Amino acid sequence: MDNSYLDGSGYDRETVAFYDVAHEGAQVRTVAGVLDQLAGLYGLNPRSVVVLPTDQVSHAAARFVTAVRSPLRLPVVVTDTLPGYVGALDVVIAVGDRGEDPELSQALLTAARRGAVTILAGPAQGPILEDAPDDCVIVPASPTAVGPSPSRAITVVGTVLDLLEEDPDLVGQRLQEVADAVDAELEQLSPERDELVNPGRQLRAFVEGARVLHTGRSRLGRALAEIVATIWSTKGLPSGFVEADELGTALAAGPAAPAADDIFHDPYLDGPAVVLPLKTIVWAEEEAGLAHSLAVHCESPGLGDSASALKLITRGFAATAYEARVEEI
Repeated sequence: MDNSYLDGSGYDRETVAFYDVAHEGAQVRTVAGVLDQLAGLYGLNPRSVVVLPTDQVSHAAARFVTAVRSPLRLPVVVTDTLPGYVGALDVVIAVGDRGEDPELSQALLTAARRGAVTILAGPAQGPILEDAPDDCVIVPASPTAVGPSPSRAITVVGTVLDLLEEDPDLVGQRLQEVADAVDAELEQLSPERDELVNPGRQLRAFVEGARVLHTGRSRLGRALAEIVATIWSTKGLPSGFVEADELGTALAAGPAAPAADDIFHDPYLDGPAVVLPLKTIVWAEEEAGLAHSLAVHCESPGLGDSASALKLITRGFAATAYEARVEEI
């Protein structure tokens, strides 16, 4: 009997790592699937929308929504603690992958008891689901995907804001179109596609062996840079975010790489000689306009920034799934 598939060694590592990324289009559709339960939000004029994320990626996703939609028509509060004012005039969204969080469970029960609309986009199973208020709208999670989904978190928060002002049928149609656009991007990102035709592999190859800064010049670009930097760091691909206006200072302050053939370098006295190069990724731009930089851009004709943003976030997410290239000597 071949036991390689029991211990995991029989699976391609990239395919396994990409599995959760491959659900991003479906994650958008899960939100579309509960629009009938959220239809009561249409025309509602709440005092505020409170978002309670349970993990770092979901927190970054909520901030992404508020950043790209600013200025907002109403306050959107992203916090890890239920504000004391929350009551019947508010909407509370809990989002994240954590299966057990007694404080969050209590926050949802408290909000529901005070008359707030409560929505939970949590894990596929766990005490958080079991303890949810009876009238809480549950956005189902994929039973097979593991870990937080940036597309799901962004879509949940964005859809709630949309439903306050738009007809649910229009919102549902747009969600289906966005999900289709993300699925089309995922086809391009398949681990079976090589670097020549896979924009995710191109992105991963660009940063191999380098220190990485993400930035953007537009509001959308800045928001994309910040969330992708978070996704990469939580997936073990360390990187940072810097505002475009401060990028020059950041690049100038970084340590310079030493000369490769410095005959006077003593590793015992001078320390390691290798300093990784610093590279910059500029999001939502066709041209980077900087040395050692890469512009990341895509278009979704007729679908607007929402589809383009989720496609680019999915591309950044996929880049964490590919194995680092090892050059043969």
